[in-house]
Order: sequence, then structure tokens, then C-alpha cells
Amino acid sequence: MQHPDSGDFKKSLSHEYRLSLKLGVNGISYLIVDGMGKALSFKQYLISDGEKLSQSFKSFFTSENRLLLNYKSILIALDSNRFTLIPNRLFKEKDRTLYLNTSGNSEYKKEFVGQNKIAFNQSHIIFGWDDELIGLLKNYFPSGRLYHSVTAMLHGWKKQSEIKEGKKVYIHVENTYFTIAFFEESELIFINRFHFKTAADFLYYVLMVFDQFELKPESTPVILSGELVENSEIYKKLYRYIRHIGFIPNIGYYEFGEAFSNLTHYHHFDLYSLKLCG
Repeated sequence: MQHPDSGDFKKSLSHEYRLSLKLGVNGISYLIVDGMGKALSFKQYLISDGEKLSQSFKSFFTSENRLLLNYKSILIALDSNRFTLIPNRLFKEKDRTLYLNTSGNSEYKKEFVGQNKIAFNQSHIIFGWDDELIGLLKNYFPSGRLYHSVTAMLHGWKKQSEIKEGKKVYIHVENTYFTIAFFEESELIFINRFHFKTAADFLYYVLMVFDQFELKPESTPVILSGELVENSEIYKKLYRYIRHIGFIPNIGYYEFGEAFSNLTHYHHFDLYSLKLCG
């Protein structure tokens, strides 16, 4: 668990602060910044295997008293594996559940189906999340705006892709899955999510995307973020096949002081990128 804190948080000023919160099956993280974008507090809590999510969320929210204050804005990223992108020309709001193939499946009978507009790509992302967990969030954060974590990442990758022209592959890694996107001249060409068990699985899916779009491993850069470190087996395998590989830079969404010097910022790229959604 990480919990850097600037020491400048003042409960009486919470109405001027902004809260970004990410929730997924692997854990919870949040960032609180002041009106000038200066980071005040960050925390990450990892959820154990077999731990009931609803109970974990309840315990976390009630133990973190500062989360339940009155904030100027609350942005919430939900990380679920049930999502799809639908072009605007095909999108019909009444058909949201059909896009996720939920009809006739009792497992998803009580599923919440949300949507976010991806304006730069002229599409909508449709996502499903447990209805009980959505109820908890609305109870604790009635003014919170809900986004899928991929919505945040897409906006972050779009901003990154505009810095330098060319083809780029972005990969955000979680514990047992990763999201991969291919941008060409800042235009989203492809996005998908793959589950993996080994570093070999990971490499296979990445090279499959390279092969599908005839990308050259010797010239197309791969930019990484998420739960990955340079001495990991995954990184070593990627480095063996792809010449230009590196971690996504912190491009200054927020101002991080000395208290956050040990925070590895690329790990939390999706949480930070929520700012671009609001």
C-alpha cells in the first residue's frame, strides 16, 4: 500500500479540491489535488484474492474519512473487462445491453451498463459493472461522474500521441491482463484487452497486434504503463523483440511535491488521465 501525503490537506477546503478515484478487481486508488492541480494525497489499496469486492469497498470508504467530504469534483474510473467501443453511426442508447451481449444471461441480469462518449474517435464506450457496487458508489459519491478506466486511458494516449507524429503502440498492464492500443498520427486504429498467465502469453498477444497491422518491431515504439517494472520477465521479453520500448512519461497533469518523490507515476497513468475526461 502506498500513501504519500503532502501534509497540506485541509478538511475545511475540501470544496476546492478535486478527487480522482479508480476501482477494480485488483484494488482501489485515489488522488486528491487542490484547485491549482497540486497533489495533496494519494493512496493505493490492493485487494486480496477471494476478498469480496463490495465488502472491501465499504471498508475502504468508511476508513478513509477524507474521501467522503464535499469535493468540487469527483471522477471515478471503473476497471471492468466487459466493455466495447461502438462507432457513433451505429450507436443507439436503447441497445446498450445488446452491445455487451447480456440478453438471456442470468449472470448479467442485474448488471449496470454505462456509457462514455469518446469525442475524438466519434464513438461510445459501453461497459458493464456489478449493480450492487454501483449502488455503493452512488451512495458514497452521489455527485461522482463514472467512467470506464479505458476512457481515461484513451484520452491520455491521445494526448501523448499528439506530442510526436508516427505510429505508436500503448500498453497498460494490470495483474493478469493488459490493454493495448495502436495510434497512427494521433488517430486510434485499434484497442483491445488480453488476459495472460505468462510473459510468453503477453509477448504473443503484442506480436499478434504487430502482425495484424504490419507494424515493424524495429521502428514502431511501444509505450508502457501500469503494474510493470523494468526488471520483470515481461519487460525483458518485449525488449528482446521490440527495439524502441519505454515507460510513458508524466506529462504534467498535476504538480507533485517532494512527498511524492517515491511514487512511480506511470503505474497510475489511468488514474491521472481521468482529469482529461472531466
